[in-house]
Amino acid sequence: MISIADILLPEDILLDLEVSGAAGLFDEVGQTMQRWHGLPRVVVAGALAQREAFGSTALGLGVAIPHGRIKGLNQSHAAYVRPRRPMPFQSPDGKPVSDFIVLLLPERATDTHLGILASVSSLFTDPRFRDALHACDDPYAIQALFRSWLAAAA
Repeated sequence: MISIADILLPEDILLDLEVSGAAGLFDEVGQTMQRWHGLPRVVVAGALAQREAFGSTALGLGVAIPHGRIKGLNQSHAAYVRPRRPMPFQSPDGKPVSDFIVLLLPERATDTHLGILASVSSLFTDPRFRDALHACDDPYAIQALFRSWLAAAA
């Protein structure tokens, strides 16, 4: 089964992003996915907004995992977004979100989807991982951090 470390690429890591809300964040992710992977910006942003309309994907602890299924997508994609300022995102603990893991999945990726969500959730429940992540300001170091923490957990 694939993990977040397999699909999170340095070009999909957006740091210090200036956005004021979910729509802006989803549009920025859409632009990134269009630039690097040829996915239409409006399709990406729309899929994320559509899922979020069902209920917040915030987990608490400053973390959210917006995700969407995209018809015709052949492989999963991920982005890590750290906005310049934490954003309100209807978190269960009422705290703003500072870390977003965005997942784009094929329509029929149920096992993959659940496995990635579970591994990301377990990473972010560890305050040592969150601290190490916040200390990184380089996309390559962030990608390596995800890979090393998941390898250590396996």
